Amino acid sequence: MTTSSTEPKEYYRILDVSPDASPAEIERQYRRLVKLYAPEHVDDPDARRYAAEKRAAVEEAYAVLSDPARRAIYDGKPAPVAMAGGEPEVLHCANHPNRETMLRCNKCGKPICMDCAVRTPVGYRCQECIREQQNVYFNALAQDNLVAFVVGLVVAAIGAPLVGLLLGGFGFFGLIIAFIAGSGAGSLLAQIIRRAVGRRRGRRLPAFALAGIITGVLLGSVAFLLLTGVFPLFSLTMLLFTGLAIASAYPQLR
Repeated sequence: MTTSSTEPKEYYRILDVSPDASPAEIERQYRRLVKLYAPEHVDDPDARRYAAEKRAAVEEAYAVLSDPARRAIYDGKPAPVAMAGGEPEVLHCANHPNRETMLRCNKCGKPICMDCAVRTPVGYRCQECIREQQNVYFNALAQDNLVAFVVGLVVAAIGAPLVGLLLGGFGFFGLIIAFIAGSGAGSLLAQIIRRAVGRRRGRRLPAFALAGIITGVLLGSVAFLLLTGVFPLFSLTMLLFTGLAIASAYPQLR
């Protein structure tokens, strides 16, 4: 990276500090920005991705500027010699002590071999730091999976007969209505489930919610069959509506 002497370098710009900032100032600014760009506190998917990207950039900049040796290299100064004779330091992988490596996790600094390293847009990281970063997004409680299943089941069980009853009388126009309204119904269902679980996210929560929705649609359709003698899922209109609703709801629950 090349920069003019009158412009702060990229990492300094990311942390909003001057090139001669002290370690304490860099640390203070890093902590402020990490709190500012907290994707776990953002609901909108686009805003959450933006916050995650900004936070990753802040972490990358801090990983370099908080390390005196890496900062010196970044600033174009002579790098400290790790071992006598100018030989590079040889490390041993924290998970495989018998393997030599020259690679460190760019977040925690732990020595890692290539089998333990995960390549990210901001460099190599250890698997523990990757899981820690993922846990920022996955903060669901133990009971949230069950709540998502039950809410999806109840809403779908009530909605399926109503939708079958409403759309069944429109014939061909029912297909058009199903095409237009299906995605919106899925988004509404996803928001209901998310509110029920306190807007928390979990790795398995979407699958539980999807299982509840499908179970609810089947139970609601059976109830509709018992009341009217017609099984709504045999209707192309109902299949289209259900498919679009599920396709819309599932990504929003991830």
